[in-house]
Amino acid sequence: MARSPGTGAMCPDCLERRIRSDLAGSGLSFVHGVSDSPLPFASSAVVQMASDGSDQCIGSQKTCGYFVLVVLNGGKTYVDTKKCENNPLEQSLIFKDDNHCAVQADSSPGIEHVGDLQSSSSSNNQQLTVNIITKLTPVYYLGRVATTEIRDLMASYMNLSIEQDVINSLNLLCENTISGPAGLGFLSFVGFSAFDDIHPSGLVRHPNILPVLAVVESSDCCYMFQPKAPYTLENIMHYSPEALCSDWHIRFFIYQIMSALAYLHDFGVHHGNLKPSTILMSDSLWPYLSISDISHVKQNRGFGGPEGSILNSCCAEEDCSSRSIFASFNLPSSLDWSSHFKRWWTGELSNYEYLLVLNKLAGRRWGDPAFHPVMPWVIDFTVRPDENSDIGWRDLTKSKWRLAKGDEQLDFTYSSSDVPYHVSDECLSELAVCSYKARRLSKTILRSAVRSVYEPNEYPSSMQRLYQWTPDECIPEFYSDPWIFVSLHSEMSNLALPSWVTSSEEFICLHRDALESDRVSQQLHHWIDITFGYKLAGEASVEAKNVMLPPSDPSRPKSIGRRQLFTKPHPKRLISTPHSAYHNKVESCARCQRKGSNSTTDVLLNDCNPPNMFSQVDYLEEFEQATLFMELQHHLNPIYSYSNTAACCCSSVKYLKRQFSDQEVLQPDSVLSVVPDFDFGSYLECFESDDSSSIGYQELLRWKQRSCSVIEHHANDIFSIGCILAEIYLHRPLFDASLLAAYKETGMLPGALHELPVHVRLLVESCIQRQWERRPCSKHLLESPYFPPSVRSAYMFLAPLQLLCTSGDRLKYVTKLASEGTLKAMGEFAAEVCAPYCLPFVSSSRLDVDTESCLRLLKEFLKCLSVQAAKKHILPIIQKILQVPEYSHLKVSLLQDSFVRELWKKLGKQTYIEKVHPLVIANLHNSPNKITASSASIVLIGSSEELGIPITVHQTVLPLIHSFGKGLCDDGIETLVRIGGLLGESFIVKQILPLLRNVIHFCIDSSKVTKPEPQQSWNSFALIDGLSALEGLVSVLPVKAVLRELLQDQVCLHIKILMLIHLDLDVIQVAATAFVDLCLRIGPDNTVIHVLPHLKELFAELAFFQDSSAVSLPTKGLKISERNKSETIKMESRIDLV
Repeated sequence: MARSPGTGAMCPDCLERRIRSDLAGSGLSFVHGVSDSPLPFASSAVVQMASDGSDQCIGSQKTCGYFVLVVLNGGKTYVDTKKCENNPLEQSLIFKDDNHCAVQADSSPGIEHVGDLQSSSSSNNQQLTVNIITKLTPVYYLGRVATTEIRDLMASYMNLSIEQDVINSLNLLCENTISGPAGLGFLSFVGFSAFDDIHPSGLVRHPNILPVLAVVESSDCCYMFQPKAPYTLENIMHYSPEALCSDWHIRFFIYQIMSALAYLHDFGVHHGNLKPSTILMSDSLWPYLSISDISHVKQNRGFGGPEGSILNSCCAEEDCSSRSIFASFNLPSSLDWSSHFKRWWTGELSNYEYLLVLNKLAGRRWGDPAFHPVMPWVIDFTVRPDENSDIGWRDLTKSKWRLAKGDEQLDFTYSSSDVPYHVSDECLSELAVCSYKARRLSKTILRSAVRSVYEPNEYPSSMQRLYQWTPDECIPEFYSDPWIFVSLHSEMSNLALPSWVTSSEEFICLHRDALESDRVSQQLHHWIDITFGYKLAGEASVEAKNVMLPPSDPSRPKSIGRRQLFTKPHPKRLISTPHSAYHNKVESCARCQRKGSNSTTDVLLNDCNPPNMFSQVDYLEEFEQATLFMELQHHLNPIYSYSNTAACCCSSVKYLKRQFSDQEVLQPDSVLSVVPDFDFGSYLECFESDDSSSIGYQELLRWKQRSCSVIEHHANDIFSIGCILAEIYLHRPLFDASLLAAYKETGMLPGALHELPVHVRLLVESCIQRQWERRPCSKHLLESPYFPPSVRSAYMFLAPLQLLCTSGDRLKYVTKLASEGTLKAMGEFAAEVCAPYCLPFVSSSRLDVDTESCLRLLKEFLKCLSVQAAKKHILPIIQKILQVPEYSHLKVSLLQDSFVRELWKKLGKQTYIEKVHPLVIANLHNSPNKITASSASIVLIGSSEELGIPITVHQTVLPLIHSFGKGLCDDGIETLVRIGGLLGESFIVKQILPLLRNVIHFCIDSSKVTKPEPQQSWNSFALIDGLSALEGLVSVLPVKAVLRELLQDQVCLHIKILMLIHLDLDVIQVAATAFVDLCLRIGPDNTVIHVLPHLKELFAELAFFQDSSAVSLPTKGLKISERNKSETIKMESRIDLV
């Protein structure tokens, strides 16, 4: 008999069918359900908006086409269609007494619609839920399903335009101009004390509340649309704990959560469900609370029956193919590991179900290919599984990766790697999951995850081939779902079954029997140790050849990874689960028809003496080991709520329904009767830096003594904050059920508190007081000395950047604040924290109108950041802009001498030369924009004197000469000439001319040998560049130097080139033109003396020249220097040299 899947939850197939039916034509496609339990039942889903596949990343915001669809149960509501209005629902639900309620519309304050509360409880609950949502945050579309509006709204969100009015108002406030309440209301959220009394209900979103894009009504439920957050705090703590890299970052993070909580409490709403998994985080680790996780909203999530009743079956559709799959589940929806372990150890819970529990604890998600639940392969499919034979069974003491690769290869990998490792960082990759489920997944997913070119014949065709092909582990579907073998694609055959079965149903039955067998049950603990346990770390992982590949950047946020659940060896199972306890097809299964039952399990489950196979001593030893093991795993049963221990575990539970008290009822929207005065200067004074002294213990004590709460539910949220704060520092939960029970009874605090820093321990102790009245209220907690001024200042500075609006307007706002000295006022460290949120606006800027703001913002950060911080945050931005081949006004601005000098001064000469200087030179070749090249040239010329001769030669002159023949533009040649002219005759003669001679001589020698076309083309280009540079240098050298270096005692380089018969005509023309200019430079007399004697051989060769067309070589792709294009004589053959 299947357990209830939870309030209004459905199996994945039914959920997908229902959403597709209700939202047909909206352009949304179902991705996977979002389950709160180990089972795949869900009342919310991840959906994707059809698009061109291009995610947008603008500033610190990243939007993509993925959304979370939350189902709210209930009947018809008082929902009127409203499109993208600031005040989407002007209606309050007021409880008058226990049996009646009144729905009061603001537009008709004197009219109340009174009805019987019991007869309309479903409608009223849903109305109150919608009312809470719309009071706490703007809902940009509210009404019945309208596919066009939904598509338009999703497009507006992805284009970052739905909160444009707020940023516009803030930008006007920067000019001391008040335009509506949006900007003032937002400032009240972020701590501007002058407007603490302004609470624009439902008009402006708090920056730490996840947006609600729409609430749409279908026949018997509502759908709430929210963007999908990439991470949760639980993800960060488990998979990338170094992302919260300092004590300051933790304080900043907690301050933001407290700001959102204070906002909720101001409206009389308590969260009631605060825990790491309900704190959502963006790519930049900006945290959010979701309204869908608030206790009252959460208890009304899910689908309702015909009259608002809650579904009590996992499959809502009668013809659902999954009905038989989930019918045998004996797993409650809660996530109490201790009770599940006891039931598994004694045989009451199957191996399959216990492994689902471990998967959920490890963070794995049903339907998500990137982090799908994992199961062990237990047979190799060569023969029918037989417990009496050793043939065909998989060795569970080794990982599948080890079995597939072999010990020799793993040892070589471990010994030869810079960072030793044996196995991948994931035991079940997205590639493997999609290959396993290829028959059931769309081609779009297969192209994305497996291979961009869809080739159905390349997927493993049989179970045996699949097992041999993959180094990854198995998935639950191969133990439960017979449809996994059936292909939805006509060109892909069904996954072939082993020869020893006749149907997919029979295979699933036998495969599941193998997983639940005594043989596997006696070895499964070894596989758990490798996959979830102590063999993931330390010496045990080395011995098991199970050392994982470490992440390249531990501080980078991750939503997937290997979580080590156990630090000690997992106990061996006492007894297996009887076949009839997990197999639901009793009538069709011959094994289920056998007489008798498993007496061993029956005895154990009825708390009788142990079976005969165990001696009393052995049984007691096994029992003691299992008990000790359970006591060490209290971190798997965390508690975050003082008042309701059942609701605060990481589980999907039904909250107790209750009525809102009078003091908790949402009040009507406040209206600004008189527009308050606003002084931008006063706002700027709020940005402060930290004092040099540390937090005083006595100051914290005095703050603690003033702490008090007036509402118990709000105080319970504060208890949750204390637990979360302690866990971030401790890296393990503060309370489990037993520790909390002991604390409630005796007041004895957990010993882990003594491991916390003193100032943190004092704050946590204040938050977890047994008497809720003694806990601080949310606003008092925000004023705690634990939060230094820089935290508050950074929050005020960064919060507007989280608005869903265009990057240009956010850039304008943050540049205005920075230009007024706020970064300097906050201090160096706070400015460094702000940099990753602000500087991406500069690198993503595409509009010339934003150039001034980008440049000002960069200059402000250069002033305020330390050298190391500037190298970390500013340098990559500069490099990215300079590397873009296209013209941009911003690139030209960065290449201005004044900015380059500021950058040089901050980064230092060595860093500039290594990281920036080569990129400046790169803007002089590969057909650059003329303006960009000219700016780069000026920078190189201006820096040559300060760099000095040795550095200029190696870092500027040599790279420019190495660019000969590779698309170097005229400005590049001009740069070389002007640097020579600037540094003088000696520099040209000793440094540049020898390099030019070497290049030209090399090209002359190369031209005499037949070489492939690419080499010949480069040779021609390089000669043209060399001759052009030589021509420019001749114009700045004294005549005596020209004669000495180029003509006396040697044959002129120009004549040597002109003597080459097989050179391209364009090269000959450049050489001839440069030669004539040389003669003009030295004058007639010197020409007669030093040049004419060397021309005899050239004229002799030309005198016998006849076939001009025979020597004209193709010049495709050849580019003539601009300085030579003004010549009136265009050479068509060598005879034109005369």
